[in-house]
Amino acid sequence: MAMHELTEQQQMIRGTVRRLAEKHFRPKAAEVDRTRRPPVEHLKLLAEQGLVGLFLPEEYGGPGLTLLDIVLVVEEVARCCGNTAILVGCTEGAAARALYYLGNERQKREYLPKLRRGELILGFGMSEPNAGSDIGNIQCRATADGDHYVINGSKLWCTAAQVSDLFVVIVRLDPAPGLKGVGVILVPRGAPGFTIGKHLELMGFRGSGMAELVFDNCRVPAENLMLPAGRMRELLSVFNADRIATNPPICLGIAQAAFEAAVKYTQERVQSGRPIAQNQGIQWRLADMAIDLEAARALLYRAAARVEAGTALAIDASITKVFTNEASRRVTDQALQLFGAYGLSEEFPMERMLRDVRTMSIGYGTTEIQRNTIAHEILAGRYPG
Repeated sequence: MAMHELTEQQQMIRGTVRRLAEKHFRPKAAEVDRTRRPPVEHLKLLAEQGLVGLFLPEEYGGPGLTLLDIVLVVEEVARCCGNTAILVGCTEGAAARALYYLGNERQKREYLPKLRRGELILGFGMSEPNAGSDIGNIQCRATADGDHYVINGSKLWCTAAQVSDLFVVIVRLDPAPGLKGVGVILVPRGAPGFTIGKHLELMGFRGSGMAELVFDNCRVPAENLMLPAGRMRELLSVFNADRIATNPPICLGIAQAAFEAAVKYTQERVQSGRPIAQNQGIQWRLADMAIDLEAARALLYRAAARVEAGTALAIDASITKVFTNEASRRVTDQALQLFGAYGLSEEFPMERMLRDVRTMSIGYGTTEIQRNTIAHEILAGRYPG
């Protein structure tokens, strides 16, 4: 969707976020990556401007913006700092949406306004060593004990765990096999028996605060139960909006930044007496990068609009995620190549952008799992073509 196709309000939102991100986030992006420090101050700055918890309605302090509005915000933040965009995703993605759509009124009243004000960061505990996309194989258990639940087990790959205040944790509440025995419980930071592991050293998004969660007879009040066993299908339905609101716009924003940097560099880099941008081979690479960006943006904006219109198909989020993941990988890889040896240097952002984008094909449901979903819908006759 080109700029002229956005509403006046959406253009204003995009412009506001871009100015804020270029001034405050871009200058710190390399430092955040190098020091492995989640940029919580960036999230607080966005909160001061009313730019977190955007999907929340007025009754919980939010503006009730559309999914496309949120995509624009996340994309612009990621264009300047991917790690900041990851934190923004914690206010707009799976954990926050699960709490809003599936939490009880007391839980929502207590936590959602704090999230909106930037006073609370939500972590999402889902993956385990033997249960990533296969949620039905969750082993972390929560056992009723009077007016408490006792939790034992662990979680891996928990984004923003190092700085989160409250965790939405998927647990096995019942011995029933598969999804039937799985539910969700809220675990606050500091709960007895709850330990947040060390920062996980990853290829990309090194400032995302990702860590392991360990529960050793962790006790939480029974009122912290958010979703009882047998209702996991409701949580899975939340994931579609999450996959549109977070992962693809983060990829797209980073790829856009890589493209812009490559265009500028090829116009400035002189070889054999002229800018390398005058070489047809370079021009074709830039053209292909632009094609990928435009196609990914069109898919993403369309998917977001369909969700708001209530016409989205299960296949939309999967197609959008796969294509945006892979198109962004192609763009950032080509951008690094155009920088030559400089692209490999940490003094330039290209290697960081490529590392960050590459991780997104695995997170939020691998591209292989998404292809399984796409094929299933096709073969079931639910793909209109």
